[in-house]
Amino acid sequence: MGPFITDVPKSVLQDVILKLPTKSIIMCKSVCKTWHSLISDPVFAKLHFAQAEAYPMVRPMDRRSVSRNLYLVEPEDSSGFDLNDHDCNRSRVHMNLSKYKFPLCHAEELLDYHRNGNVMPSHETEREVHMKITQIDDNNNEVDFGDAIAYMLPYDHNKYNLVNSCNGLLCLSDFFVNYPAAVCNPITGEFINLPHGPKHEKAMTLIGSGLGFSPRTNEYKVVRILKEQAPDPYKVVEIHTLGTGSWKSVETAPCSDSELSFPTWVKGMLYWFCYDWTCVSVISFDLDTEEFQSVPSLPFQEGGSDVSMGDLGGRLCLCKTDCFEINVWVMNDSGPQKLWMKKISIRTGFSGRWPHGVYIPMKYFENDGLLMFNSRLNAFFYYHPGNHSPFIYLKLRGMKKYSSSEAISHVPSFISLKDILVGKDVEILNINSRCAVLKLPGETEALSLVEEKPVRYASDSWEE
Repeated sequence: MGPFITDVPKSVLQDVILKLPTKSIIMCKSVCKTWHSLISDPVFAKLHFAQAEAYPMVRPMDRRSVSRNLYLVEPEDSSGFDLNDHDCNRSRVHMNLSKYKFPLCHAEELLDYHRNGNVMPSHETEREVHMKITQIDDNNNEVDFGDAIAYMLPYDHNKYNLVNSCNGLLCLSDFFVNYPAAVCNPITGEFINLPHGPKHEKAMTLIGSGLGFSPRTNEYKVVRILKEQAPDPYKVVEIHTLGTGSWKSVETAPCSDSELSFPTWVKGMLYWFCYDWTCVSVISFDLDTEEFQSVPSLPFQEGGSDVSMGDLGGRLCLCKTDCFEINVWVMNDSGPQKLWMKKISIRTGFSGRWPHGVYIPMKYFENDGLLMFNSRLNAFFYYHPGNHSPFIYLKLRGMKKYSSSEAISHVPSFISLKDILVGKDVEILNINSRCAVLKLPGETEALSLVEEKPVRYASDSWEE
């Protein structure tokens, strides 16, 4: 009759649980009241976040619909993604893909649809489903989305787009107009709906948005950049501080008319990649001063669609794919001036043997390894310059409904939204309690990550 596991000192138990994968920590909350209390403590959440690492978070999608499922890709043990090139270890490339969910957009409509006795359509009948949906935009005008979804399931109206990640929180936008609409923590299951933005005299179009954190004010802010629908458009920046009930306009945006991509938060700054037919650039917005800041000229001249941007080890990074190589630059901000420095240059060999597309850096390792993601191929690529075979190819399997996927670098967090919101009158909702009985098509599917050997590249995909 030895000692019970609950007799382990709290400090020792806490250190052990902090080293577990995120999904295992969630499961530990159900072991006993003692463990539940320890993991639910805000002190534990802060300790966990202080040592948490960024991992890829994947979402299945295609050109006309998105999944409500999210998959956090974590290692099964402390070795992480530091993979070796020894044959005896190649079969030990094991990752945990733990499933989480987005909240439902326009949940009441879906609940009413369900209460009226309607049955979820199958994938085979999705093209026969028609539903007229209208929405009121920020100018108080009715927008008809009926034609846009004539060949979609009505439930795509109840899903969000993913904007970006910041400190364990995800910024979500409306599926059709792409305006920021919610912020959620997929690990805790909490989310809040954002208030409607201010009305404008003229019709405005969203060209960029993102969520960031201001270290000086200790506030989370959602930023959106709008432009007039005119030949010489006027651009305005609006900010919403989480926990407040309104948006405010701060200044005009010094960016082009093109849509901004890859919103990335790094060290109190929000960055966007801007590409048009004349130039490529990066713009930055300081969340402390709420002003735009200058960014050094890009380390390459040509634009193109095969460029990505993100956070690599706490630094802004750019990744550009050319015919024979993949180059990664990081921004060095430790000196008096910000500078672009080339971090990695990967020789891919003949273009006919290597798939093109956007490679998004996910994680950089202390041993100089790099994990990237290619959305068109639904695959991760692990690269290490010192290995005999420098590339390891990890393919996502199990996506029956969706043809591609998107991935972002995300730091899992157990910090509750109620501990970071500024105001006290904001309703915090729970993903798992609302509409828990509803299962949208595809929600029961599960992904897996399989190591495969890449073969000759042909057309737009690898032959397998």
